[in-house]
Amino acid sequence: MRKRNVAYKVWISQLVNNKYVKQEGEFESSYIEANGKKISRVNIIATVVNKFSSDDRGYISITIDDGSSEIRLKTWGDDSKMIANINSGEVILAIAKVREYNNEIYLTPELVKTINDLNWEIARKLELLREYGFVKKLETINHDVQNTMQETKKEYTEERIENSISNDRRQVVLDMINKLATSDGISINEISRQSGLSIEEVNIIINDLVKEGEIYKSKAGVVNLV
Repeated sequence: MRKRNVAYKVWISQLVNNKYVKQEGEFESSYIEANGKKISRVNIIATVVNKFSSDDRGYISITIDDGSSEIRLKTWGDDSKMIANINSGEVILAIAKVREYNNEIYLTPELVKTINDLNWEIARKLELLREYGFVKKLETINHDVQNTMQETKKEYTEERIENSISNDRRQVVLDMINKLATSDGISINEISRQSGLSIEEVNIIINDLVKEGEIYKSKAGVVNLV
């Protein structure tokens, strides 16, 4: 089983002010390089300063601020339940993956919980100050407020279509592996043949699933569930 990437405790400014490096390798996760670390997952405590929800609640985003900068957590479909009841003004702890879309660095959460004891927030800031030093507050654009509603809806629609197509195909491949793989696994060619997806599409999905630790390659051209 592949080991999960470390969820680094960092300032938000370290994410939004450094370059996102997109990896294509089978076992490589895309990341942001900051302070000598390749950051693909984060552990952040911050205050919610804004929230956006689509009419059907199929897409919800919250903007969070840790005193150094702001960043959005974005969720789609069932994952939106993680932040559906989170409100502006609350302090949260989020374990999340770092992502990039249209030159915006954002987060997709794995876990979100409300912090009621503000000593946790103070302790985290002291921890970050000890490790990285003082970070001056940066002026950032609040996407949810300063975008017009039309622009926000356009972004949501584009991302929903992109993610829906991607997630549907991903689920098809994952279900096929779950149902058809023997103890030796199932060949990528067989997945392509039975799913109707091109071998290129299947390979892209397979690489993402391997990165996420959902499956592994038991041998060349053959995959199985972890």
